Amino acid sequence: MNSKTKLSSFLRLMRADKPIGSALLLWPTLMSFFLLTDGNPNYFLMSLFIFGTILMRSAGCVINDFFDRDFDGNVERTKERPIAAGEISPNEALLLFFFLVLCSACLLLFMNLLTFLMALLGLGLATFYPISKRFFPIPQVFLGLAFSWGIIMVSSAQLGEINILSLALFLSCFFWIIAYDTAYALCDKKDDLDLGIHSSAITFGKNVTAFFFLLHFLSITILIFIAYLKNFHISFYFFASISSAMVIYQCFLIKDQDSTNCLKAFKNNNLVGLSFLCGSILGVTL
Repeated sequence: MNSKTKLSSFLRLMRADKPIGSALLLWPTLMSFFLLTDGNPNYFLMSLFIFGTILMRSAGCVINDFFDRDFDGNVERTKERPIAAGEISPNEALLLFFFLVLCSACLLLFMNLLTFLMALLGLGLATFYPISKRFFPIPQVFLGLAFSWGIIMVSSAQLGEINILSLALFLSCFFWIIAYDTAYALCDKKDDLDLGIHSSAITFGKNVTAFFFLLHFLSITILIFIAYLKNFHISFYFFASISSAMVIYQCFLIKDQDSTNCLKAFKNNNLVGLSFLCGSILGVTL
């Protein structure tokens, strides 16, 4: 394998060809910068978090594929992933993971001790999630914790503390992530059942659409309650209504558990997150 092909394999392992994962992490992280500071974030810190989010999302994908290497080859959607396809060895993947984590850790030099400690916890959650699929009935809980952790780190870096507002934002994001990853898990439900891998799509069973809606409802309700308490500009509610309409659309997409439509529902959350980011920025600045 020549160096150009190898580089392409490493980039695919990091999901550089699928930026939606980074976007789904960035929207709530950027939103928390504006909401926690009433529209006056530290833009230098924000830029560091953008780079850090992309690096850690890439690291998370690498370690996920490392732990799932014995399963991915048996799943239609993942059988061409670089480790499963033999393009990258497990040891090479581990080296890449530690390199990405090290690069991300360098950004912490510009932040306080509390943020560093929170980063260590976040790394532990991100690393543990792929393992949890083997024994925990709803591993999306750990994914929700790991993917929401950026909000806790923003609060630590920007405010030097973790307050009630940051915890409320964290909880809202947590429910949202479990919801959209349930739609993603529905794409692999048959393969996961055959392999004995756990997921919320399997655990929720016939009630998966109801749970999917409930999780979205909890997420949006928390954000609306925050908006009410902090007297956001009415423009926030306009974007919240758009996001709510998209959630209803997603419920119709997943109701028959068709893989193609479930993937569409998952990807539609990119627009949900972007909509809430726009609404939040306008809500605290107008």
